[in-house]
Amino acid sequence: MTNEQLQAVRRHFIQYANGYIARAGAMRQMMELKREHCAAVARNCRALATSSGWGKEEINTAEALGFLHDVGRFPQLEEYKTFRDDESINHGERGWQALRESELLTEVDAELREIILNGVRYHNAHTIPDDLPPSHDRWLKLIRDADRLDIYRVVLDAFKNDQLEEHPEIVLNLSLEGDPCPELIETIRQKIPPSYSTLKCAADFLLLILSWSYQMNYPAALKIMRERKIIDQFSEYLPVEQAAVGEVLSELRKEIEKS
Repeated sequence: MTNEQLQAVRRHFIQYANGYIARAGAMRQMMELKREHCAAVARNCRALATSSGWGKEEINTAEALGFLHDVGRFPQLEEYKTFRDDESINHGERGWQALRESELLTEVDAELREIILNGVRYHNAHTIPDDLPPSHDRWLKLIRDADRLDIYRVVLDAFKNDQLEEHPEIVLNLSLEGDPCPELIETIRQKIPPSYSTLKCAADFLLLILSWSYQMNYPAALKIMRERKIIDQFSEYLPVEQAAVGEVLSELRKEIEKS
């Protein structure tokens, strides 16, 4: 992707997001949060691609994918007032559909266009599909890592700044009370990706996103997790005095350190 094409993607994304924000009403802050998230993920994509030695136009494409990966969140929040896919729509599929119907990527090389479309469509998939073209694999893994790194930032900010009473959408409208589910903890210890449909409280959600440690693909992403002390920061909001919780967090720390 050329610099000019990347600039066109940036402009399109800002115009698209601002259109939803202008009519968001009570959801305005969440829409703005999602706009900021997409810009941060774009920066993460550029950083991960650069650290991995990708070429200039590949790095541009990675950044564009970061901007576009969550375009399905805006109609989801407008129509359903939630970020829970299992209670509304699959926001990856919705974003893929929106981009296919737009003319944004018509000037982009056909292969790169399909890479971006598949990256948007599957960035939130429970597991990476087996039938993707092999050449798409590294891009999809990159956007998944970049997205998850910024979700950590967003959720931590919400806890640190006491935003969850006003905006429970950040933790999928889950109760802030309650202990983690033992079955969820066991699933994580077996390194099986947990399902969002099993979540009962915010503590479950925190453990689920921390379990992404087992699924990170790029060494640079794990390095960022180490440097930001992600496990330690989230531990402040979990009942670490419970043996099972303390043990699973210890295992996650080891996973990050050994990599």
